[in-house]
Amino acid sequence: MYKKLLSETVIYGIGAILPRVIIFLLNPFYTEYFDGTEEFAKFVNLYALISFVNILLTFGFETAFFRFSAEKENITKTFNTAYIFLGLNALAFLLLVLSFNQPIANALEYANNPEYITWFAWIAFFDTLCVIPFAWLRFNNKPIKYSAVRVTQSLLQTGLILALFLWIPKSISATMGLTEKVSFPFFSNVIGSIIGFLLLLPIALKVKFEFDVSLFKRMIKYSWPIMLAGFAFMINENLDKAIQRYLIPESDAGAYGGSYKLAVLMTLFVTAYRMGIEPFFFKQMQDKNAQLTYARVTEYFVIVASIIALGIIGNVDWLKSLFIRKEEYWVAVDIVPIVVIANLFFGVYYNLSTWYKVTDRTRVGTYISWIGAIITLLLNIILLPIYGFMVSAWATLAAYFAMMLVSYYLGQKYYPIPYKTRKIIFYLSLTILFSVISYVIFDANYWVGNLLLLIFVGIIYFIERKSLQQNEN
Repeated sequence: MYKKLLSETVIYGIGAILPRVIIFLLNPFYTEYFDGTEEFAKFVNLYALISFVNILLTFGFETAFFRFSAEKENITKTFNTAYIFLGLNALAFLLLVLSFNQPIANALEYANNPEYITWFAWIAFFDTLCVIPFAWLRFNNKPIKYSAVRVTQSLLQTGLILALFLWIPKSISATMGLTEKVSFPFFSNVIGSIIGFLLLLPIALKVKFEFDVSLFKRMIKYSWPIMLAGFAFMINENLDKAIQRYLIPESDAGAYGGSYKLAVLMTLFVTAYRMGIEPFFFKQMQDKNAQLTYARVTEYFVIVASIIALGIIGNVDWLKSLFIRKEEYWVAVDIVPIVVIANLFFGVYYNLSTWYKVTDRTRVGTYISWIGAIITLLLNIILLPIYGFMVSAWATLAAYFAMMLVSYYLGQKYYPIPYKTRKIIFYLSLTILFSVISYVIFDANYWVGNLLLLIFVGIIYFIERKSLQQNEN
């Protein structure tokens, strides 16, 4: 079972990670070709805003799809009901934005570029239409098809970005309304979203106009707290980048956004893990050993995620030179270790959140998520103008740490899972200690960082060797 989960997670990871890796690899390209950190701040800000829109349009129905598809008698009804609802939701949003395009652009301080708002409306529309087909592939154990669509979509989108920057004459791109370089990735994203929808069209065409009202009521009751929790997550993840340009110099906001991309390496792993683990959790919920399985999976996650976190932190010094070519962005590179550890905590929290999803207590998950969001809001709004962008990184860390602790406490109260808590705390504490030694005490020396990484792996092998031998036997 664990081997199958690992193999599917790796395949899902290709589909989930490769598009983000491409975006990550484009980071030095953007920092090179955009006209300064101010333009990069505009780029980051708009993508932060669209993430909030996606949460609203999907309404938590991806997780609801997994939950109610686990009821075998409702598999088809869940697919049809979920797709019809999200399709109507996306269409209403698209029509609304297209009708009030200029006022929205004025309100968001993009009065001179209302086309950005139009493009993002189309991106959100097509991405929402793809949510349930992608979920269908994941639930039906089709990771290769899932990844094939994601990778094809991403490669074609990236090809268009490079063509606009390097080969298509400005005279031609200008006729398409692409007058600024920052518009190139936005326009390419529209085309990529359309391509993704076309590739998933065979699944979308499986939809029958069968809208089960009673099932929809159950799904809404289950999913709306997840949507609210999603807003809270987006606040934790993107609020800093969305509001920094209003509270600190735009050049600092751009440097923060550029340096933040290095921490995405950790986010990529957590995202790949989530792709495979979410349907797995729901399929295991009826098993008598489900809680033991959840505990083991969490332990394995902590081990692997801690190794990856140390690997990133130990090599920040040369990674910044490779992926952030302009030194004007390096002023914010010290946020990377903090954000990496924050995402490690978020990954642990995601494992701990299983209890409220499988027990239909999603409302509790909303409360937990908003505890983190409130921490993020208060720290950024109060301290960001005073102490600068480092506040945003520490706020993210504090938010995810608090969510992790609260979820563990409530989970053990309402749905006890036999986690090996002492071992998990030991691994997390050792990861933080080694990170401080390599990055702070030895000033991000990669020789020290990688030596400590090897020591950490050795300690894990010494502790886990008996379990490894048992699994081999």
